[in-house]
Amino acid sequence: MTSPALATTSSTPLSSPSSATQDTSAATQSPLRWVTLCQREDLVPGSGVAAWLEADGHARQIALFTLPATADSDDLTLFAIDHHDPVSGANVIARGLLGDHAGEPLVISPLYKQRYRLSDGQCLDDDTLALTVWPVRLAGGEVQVQCQRADDAC
Repeated sequence: MTSPALATTSSTPLSSPSSATQDTSAATQSPLRWVTLCQREDLVPGSGVAAWLEADGHARQIALFTLPATADSDDLTLFAIDHHDPVSGANVIARGLLGDHAGEPLVISPLYKQRYRLSDGQCLDDDTLALTVWPVRLAGGEVQVQCQRADDAC
């Protein structure tokens, strides 16, 4: 099952499981839309980049992580997570180290070293901390995150 913050894309064709459908669940109160953050060539496999998201009068920074293709696949795995470190108050998460815990990818904050799961933003070192995550996809050459129109986070 694919996490809402995760998209796996293939070089032929460039698509993701989340790009084919729109969330129409009863829990969704507002219409959803995709917002372009950057281009595929802006991504650096095996690391993070920061992107500016400005929509509906709100602005914030998003950390985009690209896990590289495996030896047996050309797929890239994308994650979109909040760039703001809740412990230091600085926008530094995209500069964090990538790792894994029990096979699940995570980012380690570069300042105070808290570990956050990329799939859901939960901090493994402090239950009270979590980063916002966004559904992400690669549409053609554009990296997009999904936002709710009325959501103050996007």
